[in-house]
Amino acid sequence: MTRSLLELEELEERADLDALADLDEPAVTAPIDPDEYLQAALRWHFSEDTGSRLWLELAGKLDFDPLSDIRSYDDLARFPDIAEHLRDRPVEDLIPRGLAHEPPPSVFETGGTTGAPKRLLYTDRWIKRALRWKTAELRAAGFPAGAPWLVAMPSGPHAFGHTTRLQAKALGSVLHTVDIDPRWVKRQILSGGSPDAYLTHLTDQLGHIIRTQNIAAITITPPIFSELLLDDELTERLRHRLTYLAFAGAHLDDDTRDVIAEIFPDTVIQNLYGSTMVLTTARVRPGTDASATVYDGYSPFVVFTVVDPETRRPVAYGERGQVRMTHISSGVFIPNNVERDSVIRLPAPEGAVGDSLGSPRPLAAFDGEPVIEGVY
Repeated sequence: MTRSLLELEELEERADLDALADLDEPAVTAPIDPDEYLQAALRWHFSEDTGSRLWLELAGKLDFDPLSDIRSYDDLARFPDIAEHLRDRPVEDLIPRGLAHEPPPSVFETGGTTGAPKRLLYTDRWIKRALRWKTAELRAAGFPAGAPWLVAMPSGPHAFGHTTRLQAKALGSVLHTVDIDPRWVKRQILSGGSPDAYLTHLTDQLGHIIRTQNIAAITITPPIFSELLLDDELTERLRHRLTYLAFAGAHLDDDTRDVIAEIFPDTVIQNLYGSTMVLTTARVRPGTDASATVYDGYSPFVVFTVVDPETRRPVAYGERGQVRMTHISSGVFIPNNVERDSVIRLPAPEGAVGDSLGSPRPLAAFDGEPVIEGVY
């Protein structure tokens, strides 16, 4: 019996809910065959009845037949990188016809580090799935559910602010936020300016919240948190209350991580890694601490491959290469997106497709343009 993509997604959802009921944590791999899922996704995205206008147009320009020539996840490297289409095409062209009867998706944008922002569609189906994964992982990691949470991340057109608000509600935590505009500060740096004034603006807002609220969890970028630690009063208040600290949005170097771990020895510290292009952060493998975090994908939905930047062939395990990300769901098909980061290639969990990742760090340049992190 040939099962549809929606049938397989619903099967995964039921199994995940069962796992959460029994173990209070999601399964490491989905209980569906990755190859069956891939073939169902190809039928979905390249069918006149269910595919998006973008992919149906691109299919006619490919030098292969997606339905007969793509037999494995390795074959996805034959697809073009569609990033440029995500910058300029009307989002209506990105919506699969098979989901036309469902609520309109949310549109979020990338930070614009490598040029004009790219637009990604987050369907309600995907948001519910990712929320289930992330809240379970936060609980398992020691997040203080029910305690006040401070998040200093981009909101507005960016996904991070939206998803953390949903997570806070699911975890029963009051959410305090300080918005970050990554594009503005990067433009300042690119034009020869300094991020110092913007950092002061952010830390002033954060300081007011930390002084007046019982913050027990923080999600923030490393540059902004390092700036906070220059204030002895704020550091002392956090030392007594903070039980969970997550970094995202910028590279965390080893020296900074070690200093922070010494100041907060009893705090769970996680270094997150992900991309708007795959609609989520990677799964932090349980049992790996911030000094040697292993990042897993969500096979078969989100799959990583570590490749040589020149040949685009996979590097050997233990070697550093560039990240290629794949997202496959009923709402989005991004089969071959090369990211701006380099990582160490590690084996994926048993039963999962693709690679796991270690020690991510940004490339100095991407597509001929310098990679500027700024404060995010």
